[in-house]
Amino acid sequence: MTQLLDWSKTLVPQRHESGCVPTGYEWLIRYLKIQGVNLGTFQEDFDLGQNNGFDSVSAKIRSVYPAIKVRVESFPKGIDKVNRIKSLLEEQKPCLMSLALGNGLGWHIMPVVRIDETIQLIHHADAEGNCTWVFPVAEIVWRHDYLQGGHDISWIEPQ
Repeated sequence: MTQLLDWSKTLVPQRHESGCVPTGYEWLIRYLKIQGVNLGTFQEDFDLGQNNGFDSVSAKIRSVYPAIKVRVESFPKGIDKVNRIKSLLEEQKPCLMSLALGNGLGWHIMPVVRIDETIQLIHHADAEGNCTWVFPVAEIVWRHDYLQGGHDISWIEPQ
């Protein structure tokens, strides 16, 4: 099993319905303890509403905080995405994963905290702690290959 160390100590509640992308990036920044970022209004500053996506939000983050090296990678096959996530977690590099929820249901962006034959994601956080979802790797691959969207991941390279 590959797991991020002390991931459960980082709690970032999503404050806006459309804001899973900026919430995810805030989680990465807090987990990595990146300094010099206004976290008090981060979700509001980087919530692009209907235009939220890895490419658009990461571009805005880079324009405001050029020292933060946000990476986005898209995959044609789900197994390639899973393998890349595993390699990042083996290096203790947290990442966000886009997960297709179903045809016509869109997708959700969540931090990946553990991978083995399953993948554990932080669905949301509240005062009680992190609420996680766990999916078999085979289901992640199937969702990637057969549902619309959810083909990319994102992470922040160390400074």
